[in-house]
Amino acid sequence: MIDLHNHSEFSFDSKTPIEENIKAAIDKNLKYIAITDHMDLVKVTDNYEDGIDIPAYFEKVKILKEKYKDQIKVLYGIEVGIQKVTAKKNDEITGQFDFDFIIGSIHSLKEQDIVLDRLFYKYPPKDLYELYYTEMLKAVENTKNFDVLGHIDYIDRYAPSSKTIPNIVEYKDIIEEILKFLIKNNKGIEVNTAGIRAGLNYMHPKKEVLKWYRELGGEIITIGSDAHRKEDIGEGVYKACNMLQDLGFTGIYVFEKRVPKKIEF
Repeated sequence: MIDLHNHSEFSFDSKTPIEENIKAAIDKNLKYIAITDHMDLVKVTDNYEDGIDIPAYFEKVKILKEKYKDQIKVLYGIEVGIQKVTAKKNDEITGQFDFDFIIGSIHSLKEQDIVLDRLFYKYPPKDLYELYYTEMLKAVENTKNFDVLGHIDYIDRYAPSSKTIPNIVEYKDIIEEILKFLIKNNKGIEVNTAGIRAGLNYMHPKKEVLKWYRELGGEIITIGSDAHRKEDIGEGVYKACNMLQDLGFTGIYVFEKRVPKKIEF
């Protein structure tokens, strides 16, 4: 019933008008949609305006929020690429705007984009994954202004082959440290359904991570399709709900004015 992660014309990697995403969500009987376009400061010297026009985004969403208010709840959202080095700058920028919901995602490591800078060809896989989760912990510890950690094992999407993806259990200790920090600070995690569309046989994160999160007392979970085109809006969200229910979770969450609200299954 929700899709709290998708992209529109305001993201560098999508051309879909926001209104088309909203209409697709209505057609699929979704009750909530957050348009979470990218703000990725790969280097601390980057200007966010080069990637996203946040004031124009708010103007557009405000109009559509009112237009479709009787059919769906439209939320102001953003997906922020978080790193320790950009944490202070990210917090300063996002703090200027009244977002309902902020996803913090790891797209870059030490000011290098995982995909564009071809990090899989610069590090042995196990070293890269160690760096990935180590930097993830530093990013969540230093970034204050986000609500959920997005697609935790996102890096798997870009592995040269499935054989180069280490067993997630090898990183259990550090991932549990990340999860404990999130839980302690009343932040959540995201189930991102795009892993399936990327050719993996699981959503992000893997079930093992979801089990660890629940065992540690974690409860706040959102669901997003990570759609970059209207056809993928809402894709897999009902399957994600069923999976979470099977794992023992009793509901999912939406955020309004940065406040989490539980939707019971």
